[in-house]
Amino acid sequence: MSRLLLDVMGGDYAPKAILDGALAALKDLHHPLVLIGDEKKIRKHAIGKLAVDGPGAKVSVVHAPENIEMEDKIKAIRSKPNAPINVGTRMVAESWKAMQEGSGSGPDAFVSAGHSGAVMASALLTLGRLKGIERPAIATRLPTLNGKGVVCLDVGANVDCKPEHLRDFAIMGSFFASAGGAGLTLPKVGVLANGEERTKGNDLTRAASALLEGHPLFSGGKDRGAVAEFTGYCEAKEMFKGSVDVVVMDGLIGNLILKNSEALASFLLKIMKGEAKRNPLNLIGFGLAWGAIRSFKKKVDFRETGAAPLLGVQGYVFIAHGRSDKLAVRNSLIRAQEALDAKIVERLEKAVAPAGANPGVQP
Repeated sequence: MSRLLLDVMGGDYAPKAILDGALAALKDLHHPLVLIGDEKKIRKHAIGKLAVDGPGAKVSVVHAPENIEMEDKIKAIRSKPNAPINVGTRMVAESWKAMQEGSGSGPDAFVSAGHSGAVMASALLTLGRLKGIERPAIATRLPTLNGKGVVCLDVGANVDCKPEHLRDFAIMGSFFASAGGAGLTLPKVGVLANGEERTKGNDLTRAASALLEGHPLFSGGKDRGAVAEFTGYCEAKEMFKGSVDVVVMDGLIGNLILKNSEALASFLLKIMKGEAKRNPLNLIGFGLAWGAIRSFKKKVDFRETGAAPLLGVQGYVFIAHGRSDKLAVRNSLIRAQEALDAKIVERLEKAVAPAGANPGVQP
């Protein structure tokens, strides 16, 4: 059976918040959970909370004595081979290889709220890319007015992109969107631009659009092998309306949108709370509207979304927010489990493999 691997030492509030999140997720997990990190610290915090390694226990521990700190440079993945990030990606690689050879019970999924750059670098070096994918991408789902949400990628892995990279992002995002529980069979995909007209955008967006318009996975119906419908350019305001299901962009723009969305939501909530305290009538109105405000907060809270998958590598790797708390960790594990159950990477591997090639690791 596939396992969920959790980096217990990564994140601002590790290890306590990570272990609390694991405990909160246990009742919703049907895959075994493996805690990776300093065994002494894990067992100290887990005593009386998690049944670890005992008879019938769903939780086990893998000792990882080193740790890549947030202030470390990415090259620490080489100087600290026994850090949870490296141990986790190696376990994913081993499980994937065993599955490919028919000797394993299923691929593992690794979740880390640690150094995101180190997670990406370790995953690339240890797992390799899927054949047919030039650049992996980080995908996340942002809230929309229609309630379905929109998958955005890349949101930070690739600052400089080629048109072929955005094409790959569109393919990967389509599989992720269709497996996200929204009931999508043929997601609508757009390229983020400063207008809907074909004359807008820049060299990158125009070339990427041309590639998508002529790509077999985006032309024709699902019965002819298409995985999505390409709708052309998408403006940012249309993205949040839910006009499309997947929006592709380079990692610089994507990361700016993600961070700005998080900051704007927090800013609006603080404004509302500040206005409510200005006078009693505002406070009463705030109290009456608390149900709607709480619903809004939940929709824009990164903790509800959980970890973002690193799509395009040979295995399941999820990058959680560095500020992940108990709720964020719980939801991150559930997102990883959903991806495993939907076999997103296996399906993606078959779709992007070059004609006549056997799927496998591409260094």
